[in-house]
Amino acid sequence: MKRGIVSIGQFFDWQRLFFFVTALLFTVFPTVLFGNLLWRVGIEEGLWPVSLLFAILTWNISWGATHSLVGFFKRRRPLRRPVDVSLEQEHPGSVAVVLPVYNEDPRRVFAGLKAMYESLQKQEGAEVFDFYILSDSTKPERWLEEEQSWATLCRDLKAFGRINYRRRSVNTDKKAGNLLEFCESWGMRYRYMVTLDADSVMSGETLMTLYRRMEADTRIGILQTAPKIVYSESFWGRLQQFSNHFYGPVFIAGLNFWQGGQGNYWGHNAIIRMAPFMEHCALPDLPGREPFGGKILSHDFVEAALMQRAGFEVRLAEDLEQSYEECPQDMVEHAKRDRRWCQGNMQHFWLLFSRGLTFASRLHLANGIMGYASSLLWALFLVLSGILMYNRVRSNLSLLPTSGVGDWFQIPLSDHGLLVAGVTFSLLFLPKLLALLDAFLSEGRTRVFGGGIRCTLSVLFEIVSSALVAPIMMLYHGQFVVFTALGKGVGWSTQNRLAGDGLSLYDAFVSHRGHAIVGVAFTLLARQVSESFLYWTLPVSGAMVLAPFVSWILSKPSIGGWLKRIGILVTPVEHKVEEELVAVRENESEWKRKNWIFEDTDSVAGLMNAVVDPYLNAIRVTLAGESKSSLDAGSAERMGKALLYRGVNGLSSSECKLVLGDAELMSSLHRQVWTLDPEDLHPSWGPLFRRYSWVQLQRVG
Repeated sequence: MKRGIVSIGQFFDWQRLFFFVTALLFTVFPTVLFGNLLWRVGIEEGLWPVSLLFAILTWNISWGATHSLVGFFKRRRPLRRPVDVSLEQEHPGSVAVVLPVYNEDPRRVFAGLKAMYESLQKQEGAEVFDFYILSDSTKPERWLEEEQSWATLCRDLKAFGRINYRRRSVNTDKKAGNLLEFCESWGMRYRYMVTLDADSVMSGETLMTLYRRMEADTRIGILQTAPKIVYSESFWGRLQQFSNHFYGPVFIAGLNFWQGGQGNYWGHNAIIRMAPFMEHCALPDLPGREPFGGKILSHDFVEAALMQRAGFEVRLAEDLEQSYEECPQDMVEHAKRDRRWCQGNMQHFWLLFSRGLTFASRLHLANGIMGYASSLLWALFLVLSGILMYNRVRSNLSLLPTSGVGDWFQIPLSDHGLLVAGVTFSLLFLPKLLALLDAFLSEGRTRVFGGGIRCTLSVLFEIVSSALVAPIMMLYHGQFVVFTALGKGVGWSTQNRLAGDGLSLYDAFVSHRGHAIVGVAFTLLARQVSESFLYWTLPVSGAMVLAPFVSWILSKPSIGGWLKRIGILVTPVEHKVEEELVAVRENESEWKRKNWIFEDTDSVAGLMNAVVDPYLNAIRVTLAGESKSSLDAGSAERMGKALLYRGVNGLSSSECKLVLGDAELMSSLHRQVWTLDPEDLHPSWGPLFRRYSWVQLQRVG
């Protein structure tokens, strides 16, 4: 307890005190107005619980508004950039750039990796960086694609030994376990580790700047960048991308105002000091069973807290622009990702009261929890408010306003409710208005968002869209919190970042039919309460009723493309496309040419290609040779004959993996498939031979 009191005392310097007092004032004023409104109309029973709920929810809104307000004024002053250390030193540190993947599309993964590697080679001192692809892929066709992509990339860039590949056969503890295994095996070789996601892109200059700053300041344990969303095509994706680029800088400036060296880690696009990370950031098991207990799902927040507990700083490099990521392209995919994040954040409840954590770390953990729990609280607030209004209306008592704060300011009772709503909505939209004002006051900023008029229209588009989406996401998040509390965990799946043709109207109805039913029910119940309550809640219930149509429209890349063409929701990276982002798209096209044997997308292609193609077979045999096969001679012979004479359908999925893991068997199968009479083999081998021969003739020609 004593340590916690000292931590809080040290945390509140004048800057943070100013920040938190401002947020508190933003919360107290509308809460007093709201509570007094209930008192004036004669609602006494239930006044305190509803007012407390309103205060908690208003604090959540005020928190964001304070970030933007402080960030807006902070951006009016020139940003002082940290001094970078010179690389001319006797013992420069080495850096491992790690890229964990799980059944991701290798085209995008290796296209981004190649763009980063080539960009880094243009920087002085690039030789201190090594790259690692850490695969947890479970689909044979995926990890065979990864293996060929890795070998081809290393061959083309002459980067064997600089770009490394490792695939785990047992996916213990998911991504966190993947990184832990890397640290245990290779961590001692490196002073730093840059963590990436499968969709990450960072310029060589940004990577080198992160490294220089870590070398210059030994107090920093984690240095996090603020990734920008790119490559969005759908209406939904472009909304997320615009919000990230347009509102983000103001919010980030406010965030850095109070957090300083007690920031947070977001799991990717960051650099970590390896020694303290390995010594102090091992993740504990939480009490109870998953999903609320057990293994920690969202490891990044916890690792930041443990790094700070060890005495190291966690900082946010707000000035580094060339750090990018992608986002889901429709609301359904976005919700799937939020489902995992929700469970991870709910688990952090156990850590709020852990010994030794800084006050800032507890605050970050609490904010993560509130990011999802607040949706359930909003739903509870609407229900309780409806019950109080219903009891008041059905009492048939005359409206005899009592004295209160409203009387002090001579506020008529008819205007009091409008004032409460006006103050609340002002706090809600203040961040967006401040970001727009910041754009007009910052030289050249409106231009990169399409100009002043288009920039303003983009903000209005985003505000209207957010108003339609917020009630739907409230239901999603509330559902996720309840599921987590009831012990319904979430699986580990690959994130889909492709827009395709968007959702079909049928799929949208299937995904959101529950939201629409809740919206209709809430509208009918609100009408039973009173006509005025119906009008107040109609924006919420109406959005729920329209959820299938809203989700369907937002998923469409055709609408996103049209908005881009007319200059709405455009972003700076589209105004001036960065070299690395162009390179990623070019590398994706080049991947198709160099990895032609993976053009077939069916599950048969993986194993059979690895048997037929000499290059892929050699890669597989080399990598399989590192681990001992679990097949005895009899089983190997049986599976080999089944594959040759009955095709891949003659083997189960687990047997396919066993065959691929046996170097001797893979070599033998390759020899046999090219020496046996084709008429004796299963017909499914024929197309592979014909396609292979045709491509080779094309290359010779």
